[in-house]
Amino acid sequence: MDFLISRKATGTPDEFAEKMGIARSSLFQYLQEMKEMGMDIRYSNAVRSYYYANKKRLNISIEELG
Repeated sequence: MDFLISRKATGTPDEFAEKMGIARSSLFQYLQEMKEMGMDIRYSNAVRSYYYANKKRLNISIEELG
């Protein structure tokens, strides 16, 4: 999701949901959760893509414990 948003390659909401393999309603829920974490995500009709309006990126890592 972050990869596509950062490259302005999401497409429309329907296309983005399809690329992610999720329902459109789930896409909107994930975008809302990201916004609540401080990500300024917007949609451009001209580019037909979501994009980050601020200079933040979402960084999630998995660490093995023990």
